[in-house]
Amino acid sequence: MKTKSEAVGVISQLLGALSDKFDTDDDAERDYLAEHCPGHLKSAAREIPTLAMHLLDRIGDEPVNIVGLAAQSGQLKGTVSKHVQRLVDAGLVERNPVPGNRKEIRLSLTADGRTVARVHRQMHDEKDEGLTEFLSRYSAAELATVTKVLTDLLATQRRGVRLIGGADQ
Repeated sequence: MKTKSEAVGVISQLLGALSDKFDTDDDAERDYLAEHCPGHLKSAAREIPTLAMHLLDRIGDEPVNIVGLAAQSGQLKGTVSKHVQRLVDAGLVERNPVPGNRKEIRLSLTADGRTVARVHRQMHDEKDEGLTEFLSRYSAAELATVTKVLTDLLATQRRGVRLIGGADQ
């Protein structure tokens, strides 16, 4: 690349290619979960949406209510409620009344829910390990540059199809 303009063009193409490559990874994750879950949980592992799987993992930390789960996950209460219902229907989460409070319901994992959450965490650990191995080929200075670029990209806003950041905001 001879010019900054050429470099920006190449980076734009690479970002598009990365997006295409990693946006379709849900199938690989579902395959991993199904492969590592016991037989009676394979269909649940394949059918539960990714957001619901991440909520399952958060419920596993300690019993929580819908409002708390929505706050932890940064999702709307209605969205969380819908996904929690799917987890309840799949037998992975149970709703438990709080003694002395007729309105509040605590969510907790069933034994099957703990199994799926454990496999989900293992999958993320394996993904993280692979990324760590991949990135270890780069120097600290190269990683610092990539970190700065990615951090700056995440800090941008979109106005239509245009990224707006820095002095443009």
